[in-house]
Amino acid sequence: MHTFSSTNKTKNNRHPLFAFGLSLIVLSAALLLLWLGQMAEHRMQDKVVVREIAMVALPPPPPPSISQQQSSEPMQSLKVQGAGASIQAVDVKIKSNLSIVKPDTPSVKVNAPQWQSMSVNWDAFSLNQLDGLPTLLTSVKAVLPKSLTRQGVDVFTVKLDVFIDESGRVSLIEVVQNPFPELKPAIDKIIKQSRFSAPKKEGETVRARFIWPIEFKP
Repeated sequence: MHTFSSTNKTKNNRHPLFAFGLSLIVLSAALLLLWLGQMAEHRMQDKVVVREIAMVALPPPPPPSISQQQSSEPMQSLKVQGAGASIQAVDVKIKSNLSIVKPDTPSVKVNAPQWQSMSVNWDAFSLNQLDGLPTLLTSVKAVLPKSLTRQGVDVFTVKLDVFIDESGRVSLIEVVQNPFPELKPAIDKIIKQSRFSAPKKEGETVRARFIWPIEFKP
């Protein structure tokens, strides 16, 4: 009995020492690992290498084509459920007693315009066919212009083919004799201002045509 108790006492004394030693070993190992970790972190921080990177500006990408833009848009799909109401064609017959009468085409008579001739009828009696010679009722101022008198022209006679109507008014048909064009304004003025008595044949007023000589003087 004494031997068994001494053996048990010896085992009880070793057990706390073993636990204490194991704890010390574990703590030492943990401290060692922590120290190794800090050393490794310091070394990694000391070996950080900074490299220079050259940045190159790239050109902007080309715009998308029209086909890409169209394809990028979401396609809208229309879904119709059911066939819907069907519409049937209906023949509508209308009975009408109306009768359409074609109107008569009106007949319009268009008379062709009658154009009067612009030519003047110079048919008239000559002086020898009249009852007497027509009398000049107005005075005639037949004066040579200075441009002709400077050229030495003294007296000159102009012959005019004239027409006298029933009232005695004078119309010029043609200048028969006039070698001086400078007298044209004076001749027109004389024709415009002259007036004769009405020509008569058998007591009735008629038209007359004759050659009228006019003497120009300076």
